[in-house]
Amino acid sequence: MLVVSLMGLAGFSASAAGAVTDSTPTTIPGPAPNQSQINAAQSQVTTIETQLSQEEQQTSVLDNRYDTAVQNLQNAQDALQAIDSTIVKTKAAVAVDRKRLANDAIKAYIYGTPQSNFASLFSSSATLGAARNQYAEQIVGNLDQARTALQATHARLVRQKTQEETLASQAQAEAGQAKTLAAANQQEASATQATLSQVQGQLAQQVAQAAVEEAQQEAVAAAQAATSAEAQRAAAASQAAATVAQTVGGNASGAAATTAANQAASSSGASPTGSDSGPVGGTGAGTAAQMAVVTAAESQLGVPYVFGGASPAEGFDCSGLVQWAWDQAGVSIPRTTETQWPYLTHVALSALEPGDLLFYYNLDNDDQVDHVVMYVGSGPYGTDTVIQAPFTGATVSYSPIFTEGLIGAGRP
Repeated sequence: MLVVSLMGLAGFSASAAGAVTDSTPTTIPGPAPNQSQINAAQSQVTTIETQLSQEEQQTSVLDNRYDTAVQNLQNAQDALQAIDSTIVKTKAAVAVDRKRLANDAIKAYIYGTPQSNFASLFSSSATLGAARNQYAEQIVGNLDQARTALQATHARLVRQKTQEETLASQAQAEAGQAKTLAAANQQEASATQATLSQVQGQLAQQVAQAAVEEAQQEAVAAAQAATSAEAQRAAAASQAAATVAQTVGGNASGAAATTAANQAASSSGASPTGSDSGPVGGTGAGTAAQMAVVTAAESQLGVPYVFGGASPAEGFDCSGLVQWAWDQAGVSIPRTTETQWPYLTHVALSALEPGDLLFYYNLDNDDQVDHVVMYVGSGPYGTDTVIQAPFTGATVSYSPIFTEGLIGAGRP
């Protein structure tokens, strides 16, 4: 028996099997792989997925490093621009002061009309030589001091500019290095993703191939079964394998497996007594209204599962299918499993009738009523047959009643 989880394959088929699910029939050569080979391929997929996750995380780190380096470079360039602006302003200010100081000194010395800054130099009588000496000591000295201050300021700004240029150069180099590393890592991640897609595609082929073979083997088993119960169990296994083949392998694999499953269902009989069906199951009989509801649901066999879907045009999720089917008989029920379960009249599992709804709790560990199927009575699996919209990637289909998570039945 194929051990691959159907619920696991629901998510797997959406991405991993994308390379092999198309409408063009293909032939899968060679014998079907065994479970050990499938497990090995799945292990390889897990390893590659882990590697890809690490590479994607490293890409994020490198991208952040690059962003930081670019910001550091921008900061250094802004600082350089500020320093250059300060140098220009300092030179201009000193030049103005120097010109004004020289002009005041010349006027005071030549015309005897001292400005406010130099009035004290000419306020007392003095010889021309003394005045000249005083001018040289005070005025020229002040100019020398201004020139020295300018040179010191300029030298300091030049040193700062040199430092900022060094920081800018380092930031530029770091940004370039980070960008190169990020690009290389992204390229490596892309290569890993390509490898992952290839291996996932191979795994999908292996799983689909094994599922087709199992569906065919179970069909043979159903045809050769000594009892009706054995035939029904074989038919159920064949249908389950066909679901895997369709979900993972696409139309080509699904067609071959479905043919086998139909043969198995035919071999099991359309209306067995159901004496070996166990504690769950009713008489399989129903009123005309109930059978009309079942007929409505059966008319949607093959319609894709769509999350939130509640019509043939858009597809169905589990609660959308049963709501739509009962609506065709003029009976309105709530939309979701959480609201349907408390709304309906609860019935014993031993007294099921066609159209009754079976509810399941906490299948995905959310502590909610999260799945519903419709009991149809006699079908491919005898009086234990249900119809449901099972999961993403599957279609509305028959299946045998399953009891894991089953909390009870409700009747509209």
